[in-house]
Amino acid sequence: MNKKAKYLFFDIECSNGHNICSFGYCLVDEEMRIIEKKDILINPENKFILSPSGKRPKIELAYPEELFYKQNNFAFFYEDIKKLTEDKRYTLLGHSVRSDLFFLEFACKRYNLPRLDIKAYDTQKMFKIIYNRPHVESLENILKQLEVDANSLTFHRSCDDAKATFLVTKEICWQKGISLDKLLAERADCLVSLSDTEIKNKKHNKKAKSKENIKNDNDKQKLSEKRTEFML
Repeated sequence: MNKKAKYLFFDIECSNGHNICSFGYCLVDEEMRIIEKKDILINPENKFILSPSGKRPKIELAYPEELFYKQNNFAFFYEDIKKLTEDKRYTLLGHSVRSDLFFLEFACKRYNLPRLDIKAYDTQKMFKIIYNRPHVESLENILKQLEVDANSLTFHRSCDDAKATFLVTKEICWQKGISLDKLLAERADCLVSLSDTEIKNKKHNKKAKSKENIKNDNDKQKLSEKRTEFML
C-alpha cells in the first residue's frame, strides 16, 4: 500500500443493481493530490441488466460487457479489496456510499467470504447538508453545480467516478476554506457503516416483500376462481 496516501475515494459499478462488475478507487495524500488511480474489472457472473425499471435511461458502462466476463470474479479480488478498504491509514469516502457498502456485503455473502469491516463518509449526503439542498443529487449534477470541470472523466467508469467524488470534496473544501480533516470532523453525521441490524432488516424486508407478493398472487388467484364460478 502507498505510505503517503491518507484518503481512499472509491466507487462500485454493478451489472444488475447488486452484482459487482468493477471497483475503482483513487488514493489521495494530505495535500489533496491523487497518487494512485485504478479500476478493477470483475466478472459479475450474472447478466447485465442496466435499466431494470424500464423507466430510466439505460446506464452506459465504460467497458463492453464481454470485457467484464473475461475477468476473474469477486472472490479472486477479495483480499486486495479487503487490504485496501480495511487499511487503518486511510479514511474512506464515496458518493452515495451506503449503496457501495451493501454491494460489498452482498458479494461477501454470495461467495461465502468474511464481511468487510469498513466505514466511509458519504459525500452525496455531505453536499446536501452543506449546501442545504432539499434532496440528494447525482454525482454529475453536483459537479455541474460546483462548476467542476469533468470533461476528462467517463461516468460509470469506477475509477473516474471515484476521481469525480474526490474533485467534489476538494471543491467543497476550497469553497468553505477548510481542510478535509476539519470538514470530516464537522460532518461526522455523514459517516456510514453497515450495522448487523441494518443487514437483518434488509433481509427481513426482502422476505416480507416476497411473502406479500405470494399473498397477493394467491388473492388474485382466488378472485379469479370466484369470477369463474360466478360466470358458470
